[in-house]
Amino acid sequence: MGLVLILQGPLALKAFFIPKFWVIFGFMAGITLIVYLVSYFGIKKGGENQILISMGAVVIRLLISLIVIVFYVMTNKIDPILFVINFFSIYLSFTTFEIYCLLLNLRHQIKK
Repeated sequence: MGLVLILQGPLALKAFFIPKFWVIFGFMAGITLIVYLVSYFGIKKGGENQILISMGAVVIRLLISLIVIVFYVMTNKIDPILFVINFFSIYLSFTTFEIYCLLLNLRHQIKK
């Protein structure tokens, strides 16, 4: 997020960002938080369903993201390559953060 603020602020490289970038960023932050919480409580619950809960949450996140992609592209005239670069950089950074946090929780669960 800091890199985006730097690039949009003093450097004024707004040509590298899609319109309403912060709306997409906020949406991805919200959906990642929800998926993380569902996965976290699924891991804490334990049992046979913890993997199904975690994978189900990730699949639902992907499907909701695809719906948002279609809606955004249909309502805005944008450069498709710029949109793909922006969206997937956000998506992959939030996915990396989510997996890192879940792995930390699994590590603590295994050490107990």
